[in-house]
Amino acid sequence: MARKYVRFNYFEVQLVPAQVVVLEDLDEEQQVQIPYQADAWDMSGFLDYLMAYREHFRTTVPVGDEYAEIEKDSYSYDQRTNIYGFQLSKLRDKNIPSKKRFGEIKEEILLDQDEFIGEFTSILYDNSYKAVMVQSNLYGLSTKQIEHVLTQLRFRYLDTLGTPEANPLVVKLAPIIDNSKITRVINADYYKKIRIRASDVMLDAVLGENGLLSDTRRMLMESAGLHIDITISMGRTEKTSSLNQENIRNVIEQFWELDERIRPQIELTALENEEAAIETINLVEPRMTDRISIEVEPRTTVAHEFLFQNMLHLYNERRADVRRILRPL
Repeated sequence: MARKYVRFNYFEVQLVPAQVVVLEDLDEEQQVQIPYQADAWDMSGFLDYLMAYREHFRTTVPVGDEYAEIEKDSYSYDQRTNIYGFQLSKLRDKNIPSKKRFGEIKEEILLDQDEFIGEFTSILYDNSYKAVMVQSNLYGLSTKQIEHVLTQLRFRYLDTLGTPEANPLVVKLAPIIDNSKITRVINADYYKKIRIRASDVMLDAVLGENGLLSDTRRMLMESAGLHIDITISMGRTEKTSSLNQENIRNVIEQFWELDERIRPQIELTALENEEAAIETINLVEPRMTDRISIEVEPRTTVAHEFLFQNMLHLYNERRADVRRILRPL
């Protein structure tokens, strides 16, 4: 048995005007985004229709030079909790792996014209809060690709009903931000890693004269217009080993004192205590994430049904946090 760690990201499912444009070919600091009004998307009617007509409604969508679709046998719905489940497939016919036996020549995996290598992403949708829990799969669909697939399927669904929109709306997965993570990381017992990404001007603001990264100031004085990415890590050490807590907390205090316009991106990897799991938290945007550990037999894949049951169990533990953030009292 091999141990596999599966990570999950949480999003609110929104509908935004199709005119929303992000110039992604520019540097991060230069990106331009059109202001928009976002509304939560009730996916229940869409998913109910897909479940009822799964044999007749085609869910295949081009994604660049690849394809994606919803697995027909992956739909589920729990009326008691108002939670849906389904799985997206990414289909590729490039970079195909080979089979190999000890001491023998490798054997190519030959695909027919209508065959692909599949990469899969399981998704849980909570209709009560219009939130999704999405499996993170390095080889599967990215967040933007999932948005594209759901947008195209929603257009196809509206066309089937004969109710196309005059002003089309596209699907956006807005990360659920859990600011309670910041309190946990400030009070953590052990700091494993700190990563700071910034321009030279932004980074200079958090260095200080005697801070964690004060020696970096000399390099900044030699150049300008830099984009800087600095990581300080404990590496492979005991679980209870830690970077200097005082220095880390000084950096956090300096970070909060800065104007939001010049704050760098700071990620902290920490343990709240000896019993807690390691978490990586972005101070600017502390996204809600989770991960589980499962055991997988050699030469097998993780079945969607098995993974989804684990997702349900984990989500039920986090549902109060989702309610607190998306439906504040």
